[in-house]
Amino acid sequence: MENKQLYIAYGSNINLEQMAFRCPNSKVVGTSEIKDFKLEFRGVATIVPKENASVPVLIWKLDERDLPILNRYEGWPRLYRQEKMEFELNGKTFEGMAYLMNRGTISPPSPRYYNTILQGYQENRLDESYLETALENSIYHEQLMEEIDEDYGFDDDLQMKF
Repeated sequence: MENKQLYIAYGSNINLEQMAFRCPNSKVVGTSEIKDFKLEFRGVATIVPKENASVPVLIWKLDERDLPILNRYEGWPRLYRQEKMEFELNGKTFEGMAYLMNRGTISPPSPRYYNTILQGYQENRLDESYLETALENSIYHEQLMEEIDEDYGFDDDLQMKF
């Protein structure tokens, strides 16, 4: 596997059409899951540690020629960082690289971004309930924050009104 690394995609990069355009030299290896993590939206997708949870992922054999383009798309190293993670594929354990968000607050994705990921879930026959749960959690969180702002008199700068 010279000049290639395994890349773990869980968000918009599971969309085959998008990745074919962005990373034309890279190929799908298969599907797997990352254990003890959950999918979360912070406007865009990330995964965060959560015991006894899992996230369905698409594994790519990433050609080094595609890495600079993928890094730019992911906003590496400012928005996302690269982390090595283990996953199982065909009964064997492998290590791959995933992009994890450096910071941000839970917030829903745009409909277009969500639908790009949904298409990827459908194309790769991944369980859509994980994606739906992440969306529901982000919408609930946003509504909860709005209620807190109203109930406690926070303005846009999150300062109390007296």
